[in-house]
Amino acid sequence: MEIETRAGNIYSYDRWTGEILAGSSHPDRSSWVYAPQPYFDQLPDVDSFLLGLTEQCNLRCTYCCYSGSYSGKRTHGPKSMCTEDIDEIFDFIGSFTSRRPIKIFMYGGEPLLKHSVVQYVVEKGRERWGECVDFTLSCNGTTLTHERIDWLVSNKVVIALSIDGTKDFHDLYRKDAKGEGSYSKVYDAISYIKKAYPEYIKELVLIMTVASFDKFSGIAEAWHADPVLSDLSPTMINSLAPNFNTGVPRADYDVVKGFFDSLLDLYEQHPDWILLSRLLELCVSSWKDRPIFTPSGSVPMPTCMPTNTKLYIDSSLQIGVCEKISDQFRIGDVRGGVDWESANAMVQQYYEQRKERCTCCPAVRMCNMCLTAIEHTDEQWDLLCHNERVYMQVYMYLFCEMAERGLL
Repeated sequence: MEIETRAGNIYSYDRWTGEILAGSSHPDRSSWVYAPQPYFDQLPDVDSFLLGLTEQCNLRCTYCCYSGSYSGKRTHGPKSMCTEDIDEIFDFIGSFTSRRPIKIFMYGGEPLLKHSVVQYVVEKGRERWGECVDFTLSCNGTTLTHERIDWLVSNKVVIALSIDGTKDFHDLYRKDAKGEGSYSKVYDAISYIKKAYPEYIKELVLIMTVASFDKFSGIAEAWHADPVLSDLSPTMINSLAPNFNTGVPRADYDVVKGFFDSLLDLYEQHPDWILLSRLLELCVSSWKDRPIFTPSGSVPMPTCMPTNTKLYIDSSLQIGVCEKISDQFRIGDVRGGVDWESANAMVQQYYEQRKERCTCCPAVRMCNMCLTAIEHTDEQWDLLCHNERVYMQVYMYLFCEMAERGLL
């Protein structure tokens, strides 16, 4: 993998050691040899549990993975957890992990449509584990009244709130069932938290999904001009998940590089625009934090099982590896526990596919491909792999370009 900065300097990436080298370099390295995937019958590192409290949602975001446009994903439905379900889940958690603190994430749908269940989760969790349990609530903010904020803050629940920019941008995609935007309610919730709980605002998790990065410069400028948002940095800035039902474009290096070059120029002019700073930080983070070492012998295949730290439990009490994986891939339920045969079969399938594809890939050590890819065809894998390599190369370019300009 090789890039050239605007100054004409060439850098190459040695996938074998993880080093970035000056000039063109094509070291003669062997292919990666992956160690056999061992059978596992425990997930020793799990301490986080995502509870899909309900499939119901009061919004109909146009890009939602539960909109029905994604194959293998459920649609908005009537299923919800009750207090008896929570008791069973807590029994499962108690028998499954000894790690502390336990981290419980309340997820949906929109979990605050089941506010009484949210309260039950927190109150019963505290009774059972005391201060050795942490809670996070993922919500769209539209039912986050001042009274509910007061309760969540007083009970030390972290709020993860979705906001996709300022009003004009957010309301393009995050609409209710009537087609009306949801921004005003989200903005009111953030404004209240910032005024009433200035210390808690530092813990607020803001999640931004960018349906079209073409609009990002406008989002960043409007965010900076807003008196409430200007000093708040999103924890995550996500692009849309690939949806082969609607088409996934093939990334072109020069086009993607040109787009990020324009953002980099804008950031150099406006280093105080916090969204630009955060996006560029996220893009180059894997390059800044990459491990640098020379492997010896075979290497383990990077998979989320059995080293994952979280499990997802849906509204039917089925267990998933995480909230992102297709609903057709479940590895048990809270009553029967983890189905180890199913879990191992999924990992083995992923292992075999990556073993064939990744041994000589220039982006192998930086790749974000994960177990969710097992639902894709070979042709879809080809496209995902191509796009992954393009973005890793662009992010390497950003890292080197920002380093040369003194912007890191």
